[in-house]
Amino acid sequence: MTDEPKEISILIRNLRLIKRIFLGKQNPPLFLKVVSIVSAIWSFVNISVISGLLFLLIMSPDVDVLNDLNAIDQKFFVSYIGLHFIALFGIMLMWRRNLMGFYIFTFINLLMPFWLSFFLPVFTFNVYWLIPTIGFIVLFGLNWTVFKNKKGEEIKKQVNEEVDE
Repeated sequence: MTDEPKEISILIRNLRLIKRIFLGKQNPPLFLKVVSIVSAIWSFVNISVISGLLFLLIMSPDVDVLNDLNAIDQKFFVSYIGLHFIALFGIMLMWRRNLMGFYIFTFINLLMPFWLSFFLPVFTFNVYWLIPTIGFIVLFGLNWTVFKNKKGEEIKKQVNEEVDE
């Protein structure tokens, strides 16, 4: 028996289970791990900043600094936070080496720079918004051979079985 109280051992076991559910059994290669962590931190920072702005807009709409942001509908902030959570889901799938995560992450990140145009009638696009988007997509794309495609694996198994016969 261990000297730990029963509650702590239950907590540790549940935390391990949650970690395994989210991150899977196997660790990704080091490069994919680093890119995933940096991208997840980027999304968490964006979620935190946008959530803070939304909180300020709701709680104190009379602040002069926020006058420019009052023109933007609050649905933009909520939906932008949702897009970042979907991007985090794609990152989690890529961590588990699932190719669908790359497609989700790429689609969402290509959509984000243009997302404000759906909420403002006058929208000026800044090319510099695409730099982190394209950067992360290229870095994840460098790990293309690591991702597992279930349909591709099934086809490879069938071809290998036919060759063996």
